[in-house]
Amino acid sequence: MKFASASFEAGNETRNLPNFGLFLTRVFLFDFFSIGTLRITEGLIFTILFIFLLRLGAHSVATGVIALILTAVALILLCVAIKKFLVGKWGGDHATAFWSWRHFAYFFAQDCYFIWCRGPLGFCTGTILSNPILRLMGCQIGRRTIVNQPILCSDNDCFIDGLLQFHTFENMILKVKPTYLRDGCTVAFGATVMGGAVLERDTTLSPLSMVLKEMNLLTATYEGSPAEPVRDSTILPRNRSAARQTS
Repeated sequence: MKFASASFEAGNETRNLPNFGLFLTRVFLFDFFSIGTLRITEGLIFTILFIFLLRLGAHSVATGVIALILTAVALILLCVAIKKFLVGKWGGDHATAFWSWRHFAYFFAQDCYFIWCRGPLGFCTGTILSNPILRLMGCQIGRRTIVNQPILCSDNDCFIDGLLQFHTFENMILKVKPTYLRDGCTVAFGATVMGGAVLERDTTLSPLSMVLKEMNLLTATYEGSPAEPVRDSTILPRNRSAARQTS
């Protein structure tokens, strides 16, 4: 068996070839748990709750409804616990090697989020009801923000219908950077915002446009890839008030 790289650096930390224990950790988290167990967790929790409530003498229809609601709540809380325990505050502006515990923990928590929260977030699509869930997962979101695809995250008074890509792989290094969307921003359908970018307040990103890593867009309307100001669009002075958004 040959691993992807010899020795390499992540920031100021030098990492050598992964050991067999780390490889087994990767197999357990992704090949065994994520693929084999993660998708049946919802059914297991629902079944346990349904049987428990039935034995308490509740009506079968009411029991089913209550069990569904409690299952959704339990999966959200379990996902939050895994994120806080395995990832913690890592991921704000960090980098780690491809073969590393940090890398595996980061994407394992993401897998749990995508699978366990898909039901509640799908139900909340296009509303502000998804914001409390995203806040529990560590996002900083304003009160009047609408995320059209709530599996993503956003910031104050914004409308997001595009793709938010906060991490990249460069030379076998996972890099994660905070991205800032100020108040009043709009990311239209199919537009992409990458890690480290800053969109000043009241900035509009046209459909299918691309904001590259660490680009700083002053207030205006932008289009294209990479994004450029639309002709006759007014670029206003930068507003410093912001709320931080991370993945």
